[in-house]
Amino acid sequence: MTPSLERLAELVRQAEAKTRAKKIEAETQHAADVFREAESRSRQALERMRVVRPASLRAVEQADADEQTLKDLVRKLAQYKSTLPSDADAEDLIATSQAEIERTRREAKANLEKASSELDEARRELRPALDQYRQLRRELERLIPDLVEQFAEEDRLLWDAESHFPGGQLQLLGHEVDAGLNAFAHLAKVEQYARLKVWIGRFRHFQAVHERDSEITEELQALGHKIFHQLKWLSRQYEPGYIEAFRQDFSTDWAAYVAEAQEQLAQAIETQRRAREVDPARLRDRGAVNGDRRPQNESNQQAVPAAVASTLMNGKHHHDDEDGDAQG
Repeated sequence: MTPSLERLAELVRQAEAKTRAKKIEAETQHAADVFREAESRSRQALERMRVVRPASLRAVEQADADEQTLKDLVRKLAQYKSTLPSDADAEDLIATSQAEIERTRREAKANLEKASSELDEARRELRPALDQYRQLRRELERLIPDLVEQFAEEDRLLWDAESHFPGGQLQLLGHEVDAGLNAFAHLAKVEQYARLKVWIGRFRHFQAVHERDSEITEELQALGHKIFHQLKWLSRQYEPGYIEAFRQDFSTDWAAYVAEAQEQLAQAIETQRRAREVDPARLRDRGAVNGDRRPQNESNQQAVPAAVASTLMNGKHHHDDEDGDAQG
């Protein structure tokens, strides 16, 4: 291929990449809108189910209890029938009571079936919307990393959306940890620390919410053990800093804990992004002034926020305190 032909091919490649990037950006934005709407409908359906289910079950239990009481009263009426002032009154009351009990039971079951049907339908709409957004979001991150920040709210919403499915949050966490294992060694310590704190915080939050959940199957329990041991291995292998969430006796507001860790992670990523954008020429000039003879391609030391740096410095001394019994 001639030099001019190579340049032409490169121009075409760049044009194709820009066109694809714009298309992915638009598709991701559309998928994000669809995902938010589907998550909102599913959340409303889930909240209705949380209200309707216990109320309906109580109504059915009360109807069963009333029915048993009615049977007992009918047996007693049969014994003392000769002393009743009017058989017709008793029979009318029995019939009315039976009708009321059946109506209560029927309405309770209908309300529960309706709420369950609405939740199932909302989940069926949410799953493909969630998966489509996640797929496009990953493609966008590969093509245009700088645009990822504008979808930060939707990224956080992914975790909440998975809570609409039994065991969904734990499965999502498992996928995130598996996907991040190979790249973990290449992260700066401050990002390793924050990312690990987010993961273990999510794990403990899931544990706390679903501690007595009958929908947690043996398969999900096994997944939980696997995730916890992966996180513990990362902590011991790379020693990014002491994280109290690994201790079984540590408890807190896990939602707030995860939110704080996510903020630390965002700051760490932003710090690294800014470091990469520093003018290489300015770094070379600074190195010359300071007599720095390191190779130009040597990685630069990245800034660490003071609050996290203190934790990292103390991490080695506290690392042995992490308790593996935090797993469920």
